[in-house]
Amino acid sequence: MPICPSALLKGSSTEYLKSRQGCKTCKIRKVKCGEEKPYCTRCTSTGRKCEYEGTISMVDNPFSLSQNIVWRERRSFAYYIQQTAPSVGGGLDVTFWSTIIPQLCRNEPAMWDAIITIGALFESPEPCPDRISIRRGNSRTFNQDHRDALFWYSRSVSAIRQQIERGRLDMLVGLISCLLFICIESIQGGVEEASQLYGQGVHLILAFRAQIAAKIVPSANASLLEDVIVPIFLRLGSIAVPLSALQVGSLLGEIKHTLAPEFNSLKSARDGIVLIAAEIHGFEGECIEYLREPDTSDKLLTLTRQQSTLSARLKTWHSAFVNLVDSLRRRRDLSPQQIGIGALLFASHEALLIILRICLSSTETDADAYIPNFQNIVEQSEIALDATARPDGTQPPYTVELSVGFPLWFTCLRCREPRIRRTALALLRRAPRVLGFYKTRSVFTFGEQVMALEERYGMAMNSIQARASSAVLKSPHPPSRYQQGSQGTGSEVSKFDLSTLVTAPDDANIASIYSMPAGFENSISTSMLIPEEARIGPIKIFRPKDGLPQGTTEKDIAKWKPSHDQLFLRLTWNERDLFTDTWRRVHKYIPTTL
Repeated sequence: MPICPSALLKGSSTEYLKSRQGCKTCKIRKVKCGEEKPYCTRCTSTGRKCEYEGTISMVDNPFSLSQNIVWRERRSFAYYIQQTAPSVGGGLDVTFWSTIIPQLCRNEPAMWDAIITIGALFESPEPCPDRISIRRGNSRTFNQDHRDALFWYSRSVSAIRQQIERGRLDMLVGLISCLLFICIESIQGGVEEASQLYGQGVHLILAFRAQIAAKIVPSANASLLEDVIVPIFLRLGSIAVPLSALQVGSLLGEIKHTLAPEFNSLKSARDGIVLIAAEIHGFEGECIEYLREPDTSDKLLTLTRQQSTLSARLKTWHSAFVNLVDSLRRRRDLSPQQIGIGALLFASHEALLIILRICLSSTETDADAYIPNFQNIVEQSEIALDATARPDGTQPPYTVELSVGFPLWFTCLRCREPRIRRTALALLRRAPRVLGFYKTRSVFTFGEQVMALEERYGMAMNSIQARASSAVLKSPHPPSRYQQGSQGTGSEVSKFDLSTLVTAPDDANIASIYSMPAGFENSISTSMLIPEEARIGPIKIFRPKDGLPQGTTEKDIAKWKPSHDQLFLRLTWNERDLFTDTWRRVHKYIPTTL
């Protein structure tokens, strides 16, 4: 049982400090105060600030100070139980985060320190300690919650390291601690650290599976691994694609890929679409590399067959999901939270459907055929965000759960209908501040910049083409082939200025980004608003230390003088040669902090 601060103080030299008149907060609220010191139970249990009149500072008494530290630990634990656990894993894994982990931490100080760290960071997410400040040891800029979190996290890591050195680390404890450390690093913006921990977690899972195969692990632990922990790592991996794509593949190797014809719960439906998503993301990567340098081999036939197989699996999932939702509705067994989860799964399905339909297409304008699907994504994402909003309208600061982040970001990049695109960006701003490994602000800032870049280039092209067409109509002689080329989208239109994607946009430009393009009317198609040449295609994220993408050389990124762990974006678009009337794919590289 948790120890009450008042119980710790009984019999101590500080007992004479106790006031029989109650704290200020309870007086204002006109409720009975328990008069516990230094903070009453009624205030601490509800997260309220507790103050007493004429209380002597605990700094004057070292023992009281130590008890204050104990109280802060227990307060962070209480916040974790009441606020963090129900939201960090979404509404489908509450038992794992609210019951299993707290039970394990009773006998594992390292896990205790990890969860109170997460509790403290959840309670004070802004401004969160960033990795640069931590490395510089500049802890004076942090508030008390952040200083506590850094101390507890360091203590937890040290305890795990000592157990490893002594050969006494329990596999399950190590794996769950690794997951908690991923959460802590991600909240702090440590993408590199979180991805390294993710890789270590995957290795632990594979080692755990080997122990299960040797029948030296209790069946309960085996079930916990495959039913809860592995799906969490799969969801984290799908968010982190392509950083963890290969590691996700190693997890899939042990999982049956056959989908059940029906689902008995939203959890089974979620787990099913996560598996399909992992496969589709991997398949999309293969298609991107194929389109970069298409050949006449049997590769296209193989990819087409794989596309058909995945499409059939996604269709099976959708049919089972619709039947489940219909069944729950008939029984009136859908809570607001479940409605939000259903909306999230539907939005995820729509994004995966579009990916499968266009991943083998060499033209970006093919995505315009799926405007209704993009509209579904933003509508369902809004429902999902409303369901997870806290009483004050904000979202929890962090989640490892499947979220609206990917469907909305995909919509921001691939949907060129301006109203839907802007709605997706606005909804992405409402999402939790950290999704998986990434800070949402970095994601939607990049989406804003891509939208502004495409629309600016598209409008410039349309303006020059309009002037060229007007000149042709006024001239008694048709232009030569050379003149046609020079009057089209030639040198008057500058190519993409990718420097705008490297630096953050000015705040003054945000309003203009969200305003509708000048002269836009409902009757104008997206292909006219943003022509093929003005569209940025598939984006590849990579780190040179992990290996360069196919066709990429050291020369392509040398000018940026990258560090060993620098993240890069490879951007692709189609460029038309007006003289030969042919198209070629252009690839450019820029560093990123996504």
